[in-house]
Amino acid sequence: MRPLVVHWLAHYVRADLAELLAPTWFMCVGIAGLVGLVVMLALARRRGIEAGTVAAVVFWGYLAAVLAGIVVPMTIDAIERLIATGHLQFRWAGMTSFWGYLAGAGAVAIVCKRDGVALARVADLAAIPIGAALVFARLGCFMAGCDYGKVSALPWAVRFPAGSPAWHDQLRAGLIPAGRVESLAVHPTQLYEALLGLVIIAVAWIAARRARTEGRVFLAAAATYALGRLLIETLRGDAGRGIYAGVSSGQIFSLLVLLAIAARFAVTKRLIAIATTCVLAAHAHAQPAPADARPSPLTGTAGATDAQPADPVLPTPPTTTDAAQPGDDDPPPPPPSLLRATGAAPSDEPPPPALEPIRPLRPRFAVGLLLGGATTLNRPGEQVPDLSGGSLSMGYIPGRFGLWLDVDRFANADAKHTTAVASVSFAPRVTSRLWIGARAGIGVTEVNFMSPTFSDVTASDVRIEAHLEYVMGHNWAVWVRPLTIDVVNAAELGGPITTLQFRAGLAYRFGDRGPHGQRAYPRAVAPLEGP
Repeated sequence: MRPLVVHWLAHYVRADLAELLAPTWFMCVGIAGLVGLVVMLALARRRGIEAGTVAAVVFWGYLAAVLAGIVVPMTIDAIERLIATGHLQFRWAGMTSFWGYLAGAGAVAIVCKRDGVALARVADLAAIPIGAALVFARLGCFMAGCDYGKVSALPWAVRFPAGSPAWHDQLRAGLIPAGRVESLAVHPTQLYEALLGLVIIAVAWIAARRARTEGRVFLAAAATYALGRLLIETLRGDAGRGIYAGVSSGQIFSLLVLLAIAARFAVTKRLIAIATTCVLAAHAHAQPAPADARPSPLTGTAGATDAQPADPVLPTPPTTTDAAQPGDDDPPPPPPSLLRATGAAPSDEPPPPALEPIRPLRPRFAVGLLLGGATTLNRPGEQVPDLSGGSLSMGYIPGRFGLWLDVDRFANADAKHTTAVASVSFAPRVTSRLWIGARAGIGVTEVNFMSPTFSDVTASDVRIEAHLEYVMGHNWAVWVRPLTIDVVNAAELGGPITTLQFRAGLAYRFGDRGPHGQRAYPRAVAPLEGP
């Protein structure tokens, strides 16, 4: 897109100045680093973190991210060419953001350990600057024309000029003639990810106002980026980013990030449970002795032979047999309310009812409506255009495992796909509101072609997908299925058709009782009586 910017600037300034002012990819990446540094220094000043540490974090993290993002893809490309041709040759292979994120995170961890600063605190501080840097970095990708999207007829689809990566790839694929001056219209996925950077800023700002534990802000930002990247990757049209078993490298890294976040919360939850158990055990061990072994509030003794100190709240009466009788000068007896409070007299009030523990159980049944889309992985886009539509999903979830029945209706300009899939799910609870898991199932798909030239086809269907559930209340939840791999297999369709799908929607949950008759709500029960 940069040549168009240069041409536009040339109407207002000299041609050489227009060439200088038009931003390049490297210029935008540099601006991203500077913006990240300025924003992080401003935030650090408000939170009392030393500016030198922040500068070192930004510098080494930025340098490691840029180098690894360029060198690692270049090395992988060289190894692949060595295997294919027997010659080792290094060439520009683009920049992969996730390799840069990993290297940058490692450099930041080293700096934090050197300076004695908590890594979680610095990570929270970096969440908003990372979102801002992502905006400028992806604008640079838009200028360079890399990381472009699939062919699209949407009103905001863009056409890149001749010589751009999209133009070259479409020319090699036979989609455009050699004399065409621009590419076919494609999704501006670079701008989509720039908008994702703004979303990360908003999420980090909200999380910073609510988080009570260090590290939570960064985890919220990282999860937002991973989920957004999973969705945007389904619209990408450049194959150079790496496709493995039908899944892009960006989606693989995004799933790993989500799994790491889920594992972190699971481990934290386990440690909190262990610590809570230890505290309760220590508290129970430190409870006072039974009533018959405690000192009498009137005598200050526990029995005839075992003398115990008197209750410090009550006055200690004389313990000798020659003690004087109570008279006018003796202190008044303690009030009945104080005796009841210390256990010396029975209380007239009934004891408070015991409460069953709150169990983190979700209702057993759920019904949800989702909207989404599907894009083919093993067929050209012009042969099988993208599909979109809705899904009705019904589940029985007595615990971590569940049984599901999904009915989907997706369509494009050529055909309608109606699918019914029965699946099994596994979804452990990550937090009190978040469940993350996976589903796998089999079913059947009927393809109804719009043109009467083709007969309808019935085919088998196999599906594997990730599933996220965010609980908004006891009965309502948001469902997100960010990555679904669906394989429709029929000879009439020319072999298997593998699609990558994304769905999101709202679900209603019902059925208050959990497994083995356990209740999902606390309720009052009568206290157990002793023998």
